[in-house]
Amino acid sequence: MHAFGVKPPDRPDTKARRLALVMLLAGLGTVAGCGSTGIEASRNAIPRSVPAVPAGTELATARTAFDSGSFGYSAKYYEMAAKSDPASMEACLGMAASYDWLYRFDEADKAYARCSKIASDTFQYHNNMGFSYLLRGDYGKASVSFTRARSIRPADPVVNTNLRILRDAASG
Repeated sequence: MHAFGVKPPDRPDTKARRLALVMLLAGLGTVAGCGSTGIEASRNAIPRSVPAVPAGTELATARTAFDSGSFGYSAKYYEMAAKSDPASMEACLGMAASYDWLYRFDEADKAYARCSKIASDTFQYHNNMGFSYLLRGDYGKASVSFTRARSIRPADPVVNTNLRILRDAASG
């Protein structure tokens, strides 16, 4: 785990990033990084603060920010939602996924550790962990997580697609 001060791995190779873009285009609710330095820098920015929203709307605001690719904002709003409702798996996983897309795996690992205390043996937890490992280029751990997710929901098209993407990335 990178949460203990270990330097996060380098960014994934271009093929893994292209595969992530395919997932976006397939409508699976994921967004890929962009290779342009300016866009990449803004995409990776984590704001110090975010505009205030009415109490109880943090989760909806986080979802909107995530869906629009504003991962720094979504991370902050998911964090606010998790503080409001510490048992919210959606807020916790959303925060972790936001950090994944920011390539802030140190922060993602902290969020996943928090998620594991809420409910560690769920489909969404294992599928998200698998995708996190895929983004990192750690195909072995991705396979373990995706396989566990598939054992929970064998016919789920998202995890089956993720396993195909993993096979393509690992063979390429």
